[in-house]
Amino acid sequence: MRTLSILLLTLLVATTARAQETESSSTAGKHRVAFEVTMEGEKQWTGVLNNVKNVREALGAEATEVIVIAHSNGLEMLVAKDNPLAARIKELADAGVVFAACENTMKKENVTKSDLLPSATTVDSGVAEVVRKQEAGWSYVKSGN
Repeated sequence: MRTLSILLLTLLVATTARAQETESSSTAGKHRVAFEVTMEGEKQWTGVLNNVKNVREALGAEATEVIVIAHSNGLEMLVAKDNPLAARIKELADAGVVFAACENTMKKENVTKSDLLPSATTVDSGVAEVVRKQEAGWSYVKSGN
């Protein structure tokens, strides 16, 4: 009888530990959010940057991974020349937000990597990068028309 009691107690402790470990690991993961930007205009881009800032504040900056993928008309958001949002984008990039420009759109618009903000990176295809992120379980936010 004592052996059976010890065995049951051991199973109970192991099951409780496994449940706590599963709960801990599910909350330990980061929130991952991909913003797709396809529209033009400072007012619209400001809205995107506000959303990025707000989601990081609401979910916790350390617990949130964010990428902003700009293609089509949204590419201009990451072009350096006369960019009124450059300082704000740099601030977010310095805090860990990734800003990615679509190389397909860059080719179409004759934009080179040197034309982009220093804090911007590139992806081969903006749409393909959105698909990759969604397939990897990232939350998706469409910003555009």
